[in-house]
Amino acid sequence: MYVTGALLVAATAAAGAGKWWGGAEFGRQHPTVAALVEPASALRAAAWQSATLGGLLLATVIVTIGVAQFIESGTWGALRLYEHRTHVLYGRRLCAALGFLAVVQVVSGLTLWIVMRGTAALRPTPTLPPNAFDTGSPSGLLDAGPAGWGEALAAMGGALLVQALYLSVAWCAAALLRNSIGTLALGVGPWLVTAPLLLLPIGPFLPHAWIANLMALPGEGQYRFYFWVQESPQPSPAVGAALVAGCIGALALAAHLLLRSERVLRPVD
Repeated sequence: MYVTGALLVAATAAAGAGKWWGGAEFGRQHPTVAALVEPASALRAAAWQSATLGGLLLATVIVTIGVAQFIESGTWGALRLYEHRTHVLYGRRLCAALGFLAVVQVVSGLTLWIVMRGTAALRPTPTLPPNAFDTGSPSGLLDAGPAGWGEALAAMGGALLVQALYLSVAWCAAALLRNSIGTLALGVGPWLVTAPLLLLPIGPFLPHAWIANLMALPGEGQYRFYFWVQESPQPSPAVGAALVAGCIGALALAAHLLLRSERVLRPVD
């Protein structure tokens, strides 16, 4: 879990630095990359990372290690003998997981900011004019430009909401399958398999699109690893937040009911 979090932090910082050096070789820095020398922009970039593929992998690994292994080994059944209130066990672990994810998100943003400041000092290059890539399209790269603290904090809060969704999916997988490998596969696999469906007319009805709306993701992935966004979101972020929160509630209830079942107190088949 800690190794996965450290890898996410390192990958975000390394990818940002790579983009900067690529721009330095070109001789001009794109505004979306140049903005990362500011702490608010770096924190928002880390939030985008945490709300998509990197955060999905980390959240699923947390549930795999902290829940699925407990159920698989029989430890969860032992805990149930002493604490019959499943929602208490569930709530404690969910809050602990979200707290850890929040710490990783902040550390990732601060690390990215420090690395970008260092690379900017080592290889300073001028920024391209604001209209250098302006093609008249609403999904231009400049959507990911400089961010204020309000935008950064909103993105960080939205990322935690999205990660709660990832955790809930993985919890359901753990309660249903009762093994680590199955939890990891079912926690990540559906997101990867359904991502190409965004190219079809049903794309706006997929959770990937709701996440893009909630996070106000730009049309271009740039150095971040999210891959299910093909264009800038159209509906209001509040719509995405409501849909994501509804999914979290439904999945949390399903996980709670599955974990209350005495099935988890029986040995693994």
